[in-house]
Amino acid sequence: MKFIVDENISHRTIKFLKELGYDVKGVPEHLKGSDDETIISLAIEEDRFVITLDFDFGRIYYFSKREKVGIIVLRIRLPTVERVNQVLEKFLRTVNMEELGKCLIILDEKKFRVRR
Repeated sequence: MKFIVDENISHRTIKFLKELGYDVKGVPEHLKGSDDETIISLAIEEDRFVITLDFDFGRIYYFSKREKVGIIVLRIRLPTVERVNQVLEKFLRTVNMEELGKCLIILDEKKFRVRR
C-alpha cells in the first residue's frame, strides 16, 4: 500500500509508517506548499492514498474525484503524533486497503466510515 501524507501530519508519522513497511511520501518533502488539487493529482498518478487531517479533501473527493483517489481523513480529537500513529496502525492492521479501493475513509479513535 502506498500513501502520501499531507503536511498537517508530523514527519514522525511518515517515518512511523515507513517503519511499518509502507511506501510513503510526505508532502513537506515532495510538494511543500502545494494546494490540495496538486496533492490529489500526484496521489492519482502514483496510486496512493492521501492521509490528512484536512476535511477539504473530503469535499474534493465528493465533488470531483469520487472513485479516482483514496483518501483517509483523520478525525482525532487531540491529534498528537502518538495518537495519530496509534489510530493509523490499528486501522491498517485490521482492514484490507486493497479491498476498500478508491474511497473516502473517515477515521477516528473508535471507528471508521467508508464513503464511495
